[in-house]
Amino acid sequence: MAATAVLWGSAFPAIRMALEGYAPESIAVLRLVTAVALLLPCLLTGRISRLRRGDALRMAGFGLTGMTAYQLLLYAGERHVEGGTAAMLVATSPVFATALGMLVLRERPGPWGIAGLLVALGGALLVALAGGSGGTRSGMAMIVLAAAAQATSFVLQKPLLQRYSGMDCIFYGSLFGLLPLLFFAPAAVTQAAAAGWQQHAAVLWLGLGCTVLAFCTWSRVLQAATASVSSLVLYAVPVAALALDALLLGSVPSPMAGLGGLVVLAGVGLAAIRRGPSGGRSRTVASSRPARHDEPVGTRH
Repeated sequence: MAATAVLWGSAFPAIRMALEGYAPESIAVLRLVTAVALLLPCLLTGRISRLRRGDALRMAGFGLTGMTAYQLLLYAGERHVEGGTAAMLVATSPVFATALGMLVLRERPGPWGIAGLLVALGGALLVALAGGSGGTRSGMAMIVLAAAAQATSFVLQKPLLQRYSGMDCIFYGSLFGLLPLLFFAPAAVTQAAAAGWQQHAAVLWLGLGCTVLAFCTWSRVLQAATASVSSLVLYAVPVAALALDALLLGSVPSPMAGLGGLVVLAGVGLAAIRRGPSGGRSRTVASSRPARHDEPVGTRH
């Protein structure tokens, strides 16, 4: 659990480092190329299932929202926002997923889910107000849109997890997400020739550590822990991002932004509560293998 939180949390300072030598589009291209290349041997050896024709459109939607739109918006936003603050804003993603689940999947989150949605959005507003300048606020707006894009990908991914593993979804999602970004591949190659080793290392880490390795550790968490325990990883990611951002880049959010982040996490915790007829335990939206009804549905940063 600790390894997963650190791997996902490390994505935010890594993005800030990569932006010193690459444009957001180039980072997205290189990260997805790295992930596809690392997972391609799994497809060739049969560890990744073949994609059914009837699932191609939904899988493409998952890739375009969760891989393409999420990454472009997040990277563009982090040009103006510290990594720790960005992580707190991305933490609103499960709340957006709750709202979309109500509209699309006809899920009933109950009063706790509604309260959590409102509290978390209020926390995001506090973080935005702490941003100060208009440029920073526009960056925060893009990160909130990235969280909404990620939540949309959760809703699209949920039915797929009944037939495919998390590794299957990551591979095919990355593949579909990469296709519209190939237009930026020549620019990515040009920038790679001029970037320093720190930027190269950051981009490689985003594909290897924050995507492939994080998937492996998250799978182990789901195998060893209950859904309610494993979901705690999601709440630890912003904490890890804040610590790594301060350690590696010396960036510390303002007190108001920190308070807003705590409110966001409190709202996400409220939205994660599900009350069944017998007052069942809580669950949240996140998973990386075919999910049972009591398990979370996948996420990645």
